[in-house]
Amino acid sequence: MATTPTRTDTCVLAVTGTADARVRVTSRGGPFRVITLATGGGVARVALVPTRALLLAGDAVEVDCEVGDGLTLQVQETSGTVAYDMRGGSASWSFAARVGVGSRLVLDSLPWVSSEGSQVTRSTTVDLGASATLLARETLVLGRSGERPGALESRTTITRAGRPLLVEELRSDHLAPQRVLDSVLAVGTCREPGAGSPSPLRLETGDRLWRRMGREAHETAAALDPVWSDLVRARRRPPP
Repeated sequence: MATTPTRTDTCVLAVTGTADARVRVTSRGGPFRVITLATGGGVARVALVPTRALLLAGDAVEVDCEVGDGLTLQVQETSGTVAYDMRGGSASWSFAARVGVGSRLVLDSLPWVSSEGSQVTRSTTVDLGASATLLARETLVLGRSGERPGALESRTTITRAGRPLLVEELRSDHLAPQRVLDSVLAVGTCREPGAGSPSPLRLETGDRLWRRMGREAHETAAALDPVWSDLVRARRRPPP
């Protein structure tokens, strides 16, 4: 990466309460307006609405998330993120979450687009408590229509009580000549998608990762949208 980002902008998001009482969502800072869409029954559903253009050279965007024990947080993006031409500069983006005992985190992300000329380091880190579950959708698009891909390093680290479950680093040059990588990750949930769904990669823990690569986002989405819908409706796996 050409330069170190200089404008650190951190959004802090927390969900507290109990499954049989009122759930509270608190947030502060960062380049997002956090809108609470619904709460009840130990579940909070929020939307992240950008308040400015993202992502530009010099940006260091951070989202720090905490989910209390026994609660569910569903995070929805309202728009995809475009990393714009940085003209020799660079930027970074990180999402870090701590998910309590018996809790559930659902990350419903819209496509990330690395435009030609962008240089970005992107990371997702989730630490799960005992019997906690994670569902995450991620779509990486390398270059807008007719463009060459931007430079992207994307790192994912999923742990349970500090023990690694999935550690992965992807670079944009790993995906050539394809320009779209669509992924669905299911950790700690045992429901299988409907008949005819694509087969997942199996992690050593038995958790599952579905992947599709292609030239266009709508092509990969057609395969994984049904998988995602089935998993989001599923209840979490009972504790062992």
